[in-house]
Amino acid sequence: MPSRNTNHKEALKKLNVLVVDDISAVRNILAQILRGLGVGGRIDKAEDGLEAWERMQTHTYDLVICDIRMPRMSGLELKRLLRSTPRFEELPFLMITGEVSEDIMAGAVESRWDGYLLKPFPSALLEKRLLKLLALDDKL
Repeated sequence: MPSRNTNHKEALKKLNVLVVDDISAVRNILAQILRGLGVGGRIDKAEDGLEAWERMQTHTYDLVICDIRMPRMSGLELKRLLRSTPRFEELPFLMITGEVSEDIMAGAVESRWDGYLLKPFPSALLEKRLLKLLALDDKL
């Protein structure tokens, strides 16, 4: 019988992820971390929520990792749009932010975040959140 760790690796090999952040270096670092964790599917990047929404019309993703504050369409606005669209309402969504404030936390509750990480974060924590979001965590 394969170990849970083997199952994690197999699941990550097939994972398609959309990374959304207005800072190019953050997008590139996240993509590198994801590859290092074994994500073998498509890793696409978008610089804001509007570009992410446009990509989602033509590509299928298993997970979205998204910054909160961006021009044109914020992560909160994208999350609300996804949750109000039947096709995307169950799509795992990991919010990343460099700040925590009352309005951000209120937005988190309102838009039903699946999880969040405070920047900067270690790759081990990102891996843990990914596995939990994708129901691959041993505790789930």
